[in-house]
Amino acid sequence: MVGNLLPDFTKQISEKEYSREVLQGVELHRFIDAYTDSHPIFKESRKRISTERRRFSAVLIDIFYDHFLAINWEQYSDDSLLESTQFYYTQLAQAEMLMPPRLTDAIKRMPKIDLLYNYRTLKGIEHAVNRVSQRIRFENNLHGGIVELENNFVELEADFHLFFSDLQKAVTRLRPLN
Repeated sequence: MVGNLLPDFTKQISEKEYSREVLQGVELHRFIDAYTDSHPIFKESRKRISTERRRFSAVLIDIFYDHFLAINWEQYSDDSLLESTQFYYTQLAQAEMLMPPRLTDAIKRMPKIDLLYNYRTLKGIEHAVNRVSQRIRFENNLHGGIVELENNFVELEADFHLFFSDLQKAVTRLRPLN
């Protein structure tokens, strides 16, 4: 779980610093990122974003797909979304000492606002999009990008289900690190 989150907060991941399990999570994260960016359905979803925000379409679709996963969680997991997010927060808190300061700060904030569980709501997704907008160091029009989800909801949800089915198959074909 730590390895799956770590690449979003640091590019420098030393194999000497982390356990085999964390490095497997990093590898999985990188595989999913590369797979997603090159997948034809993800590319089609990106085209659904208005030209006004097309520059940020990959970021928006990534967040929107998180929303669709959250609202359809029971199709993909035997555990409830609430149980899963609480377990995830607990696991991350227990591994805090392994993480760089930026990630530690984020991990402390996540359960306070119940970030992952709130991805099931449009308000939660709007908050996520607006936070990303604030973290970008240059002027951007990502803020308010929730409108892109609202305008394309049905099509994007259909895209997500097709994409996620392919992603699940691709991940199951991965072999563990040696």
